[in-house]
Amino acid sequence: MLYKKKTSRLHKKLRKIFIISICLIIFLTVLFEIQAIPFTRKCVNKQAKTISSKIIGESVCSILDKYNYKYNDLSVINYSKSGQVNSISSNTVNINRIKSNVIKRIQDELDKSKTYKFSLPLGSFTDITLFSTLGPEIEISFILTGSVNCAIKSDFNSSGVNQTIHHIYLVVTTEIITISPEYSEKVKYTTDYEIAQTVIVGSVPSTYADIVR
Repeated sequence: MLYKKKTSRLHKKLRKIFIISICLIIFLTVLFEIQAIPFTRKCVNKQAKTISSKIIGESVCSILDKYNYKYNDLSVINYSKSGQVNSISSNTVNINRIKSNVIKRIQDELDKSKTYKFSLPLGSFTDITLFSTLGPEIEISFILTGSVNCAIKSDFNSSGVNQTIHHIYLVVTTEIITISPEYSEKVKYTTDYEIAQTVIVGSVPSTYADIVR
C-alpha cells in the first residue's frame, strides 16, 4: 500500500514536471519567434541590399566599360559665334543605349531567382551583445527578385572664377523583393553613378536642354 502511494506521488510529480517543461518549451519557442522574425527581417534586408548593390555596381561598370562613352558622346555644348555658351543638349541615342543595357543586365540577374544563404549564431537572435557569437549556426535563406529603372541626372557646380563643372549621373532605382520562408518584403534602393563630367569655361546659360530622362 505504501509502495503504491509513493509510486502515485512520483507519477504526479513527474507529470507536473513534464507539463511545466512542455509549457516552458512552448513559451520559449513563442518568445524566440517574436524576437527572431524582426531580427531575421533586418538581417535579410541588409544582405539583400549588399547583394543588390553588388549586382547593380557590376552591371553598370560592365556596360560603361563596354561602350566607354566620354562626355562629348553624351552631351554637346553649343556655342555662339562669339564663343559664349548658348545651350547644352544631350545625345539621346547614346543615353538610351546605356539605360536600356544597364536595365537589361540588372533585370537578367534579378530574374534568375537565385536562392541566397547566410548563417548567424543562435546567440545573435537574443539581441544581447554578450551572446551574439555563441551557439550553433542558424542558416537563413531567401530569394532576391524585383524590378529596375534608370534615369540620367545632370548637375552643375561652380568651380573657380567663370568655370562650371557639368556632372552627368546615371540614377539606378531598384525595387527589391526578398522572399523567405517567414515573410516577403519590398524595399526600394536608389544609387547614383557619375558617368561623365567636363569643365565649362564661361557662364552657363539660365536655360539649357534638360537632360534628366
